[in-house]
Amino acid sequence: MAEDKNHIDFIDLIPKYLSGEASDSEVKRLEQWVLSSPENKSQFNQFKKAWILSGIEGNYQQLDIDKEWSDVTGQLFPKNNIVSIQRKPVRRINIYLRIAVAVALVIAASLWLYRSISTVEYQELVAQTEIEEDQLPDGSQIALNQFSSLKYPEKLSSRTRKVELKGDAFFEVERDESRPFIITTQNVEIEVLGTSFYVDSRDDQPQVQVIVETGSVAVTTGDNKIVLESNEIGIYEKATGQLTKKTNDDVNYLAWKTDVLVFEETILERVVFDLNRKFHSQISIESEVLKSCPISATYENKSLEAIIKIIEKTLNIKAETKGEEIVFTGEGCD
Repeated sequence: MAEDKNHIDFIDLIPKYLSGEASDSEVKRLEQWVLSSPENKSQFNQFKKAWILSGIEGNYQQLDIDKEWSDVTGQLFPKNNIVSIQRKPVRRINIYLRIAVAVALVIAASLWLYRSISTVEYQELVAQTEIEEDQLPDGSQIALNQFSSLKYPEKLSSRTRKVELKGDAFFEVERDESRPFIITTQNVEIEVLGTSFYVDSRDDQPQVQVIVETGSVAVTTGDNKIVLESNEIGIYEKATGQLTKKTNDDVNYLAWKTDVLVFEETILERVVFDLNRKFHSQISIESEVLKSCPISATYENKSLEAIIKIIEKTLNIKAETKGEEIVFTGEGCD
């Protein structure tokens, strides 16, 4: 709520700035706020435009609207985005029409102000050391893996259902063709109408992965977009921005939810990835030769400690604990 109040304070400060009544310190504060985000720039831009236009009725002959508006856009937008508008010669218009125009402008500015200062209340679903499952206001089901969170508005928009994910989660989205369900996470936007899918957006991983169980999912980053169908995986490389898709071969992507891990001649490097995702552990492999050691086993309702002991005996290797990290060491695998 402190952030909302701060926003309203700046909305109150803009008229003082435009009327020349703001102090130097207030001007500096306002400039910092305007430059802090594209949304703030856009709001200031619209407010000043409304301010300029609202002066037409009283100073119609003296005010150079094009110059004022050009000055504003020159400060807030790149020059190549500014479109010059040629003004027609000014004619005297009926006094009643001028009054009607002025009243309409005041109403428009008031509506803009109302939209600007009205706040949207958000809820946040957070998972700590346990999986959290809940239902969103639209009826969609969400399962959050450990140390993940989902932020969503208390009242979803009539046009879209937009949420923000940190970490990884499984979604079963209630179908609504008039309101797409949109997830934003780490430069990626995921849009669906109604389907079930898994999103892995953990901070410590080099990729964002989207795995579709049923239906179809659109994944977008920048100008790149792919559409995933059932049993497909979309992969976003954080370092390069590359977005690709392929057939999903990850049978354990929901092991954190089902508590079942299945390995069939699976190399140790992949096993470690699945264990880290399921248990949010920090397991690594000391040497390259160990990474390709194969494992065939099914672990159902097993603790991490039990699985590690089984792997040690199966491959004749050691698991050394170094702080919070577990490191597999050894000369090879039998």
